[in-house]
Amino acid sequence: MRTFDKPFFDVKNFIVKKEQFLHRENKSKSPYHVCYNVNNPYIHIMGVSMISVLENNPDQEIIFHIFTDGYSSDNKEKIAIIANQYHCDCILYELNMKPFEGFHIKVARFSRITYGRIYMPKVLLGEAHRFIYVDADAICIQSLNDLWNLNLDGKAMAAVSETSDAVVYRAGYLKLKSGKYFNDGIMLVDVDEWEKQNITEKCFAYQGEPKDRFLGQSQDVLNLVFDGKNYFLPAQYNVYGGGCRDNNDSIFIHWTGRRKPWQMVLTKFDQKWREYNAQSPWDTITNILPVKKPENYHDFQQWGHYQKEQGNFRGYLKGIFWYAWLRTRYKLGI
Repeated sequence: MRTFDKPFFDVKNFIVKKEQFLHRENKSKSPYHVCYNVNNPYIHIMGVSMISVLENNPDQEIIFHIFTDGYSSDNKEKIAIIANQYHCDCILYELNMKPFEGFHIKVARFSRITYGRIYMPKVLLGEAHRFIYVDADAICIQSLNDLWNLNLDGKAMAAVSETSDAVVYRAGYLKLKSGKYFNDGIMLVDVDEWEKQNITEKCFAYQGEPKDRFLGQSQDVLNLVFDGKNYFLPAQYNVYGGGCRDNNDSIFIHWTGRRKPWQMVLTKFDQKWREYNAQSPWDTITNILPVKKPENYHDFQQWGHYQKEQGNFRGYLKGIFWYAWLRTRYKLGI
């Protein structure tokens, strides 16, 4: 386990650049702080999530804290448009990624920016007592009032448990004493308690560990550090799988699997994501079916099986045909 001197965690070592777009009208009103970590190609996805938060909390002042490993001028301009249009504050932080380079990467297409959530409380210390962390591929569909005002009973963080089978597998793999395991895609963080418990420092101690010790990235590290000592939220606060476990009381819908609402529309929540996308400054995505590219062959398999579940056998056959054809092209490189 690695150790670091206290100066290592100074904010000046982690923040390369900070840009602010401040358009809140009632500065005396207590705002909600909402945080994201995202790389530049996913900023337009995050933008949809931001719109969903704003549309479902119209009477609440919001400050967005956006942690990135870099961003384009176009994405910056669109974030500024959101701040102006919705009278909210948007703060962009460009992270120095060098301090994160010792963290493992499980899948080549993933980015170490996911570890930004581990450092966020250091940046917000003294500015906010708590914040809601949201993955870019999640949308809010109800008010955040109850979540924001939740009593954490002295816990540093609140999150939703994974499904029972996932908990058994993941907690077992990580050898967690508690036998508990949460999804870190939605978290309510008590900034002061996080700092008091040295959570960031404990997370960084896992740098340099062999990647075969983990199944995931930041989520595994956080579960190792908390080992069940976080507050567990009701499932409605992080309905993963794109809403497949919705009980008509969902607060956040989270697309944790392969199916993404910007690739195809199958459910009412995929459609809701498209509606928020249409309200954002970014281009509106209009395709309903998956795009017919060889690398998208998995999307057609999912689309076909969903059509079968809905009793549409013709749609199932269509999906499987395109799955087989595109998969063949992908494997042959044509």
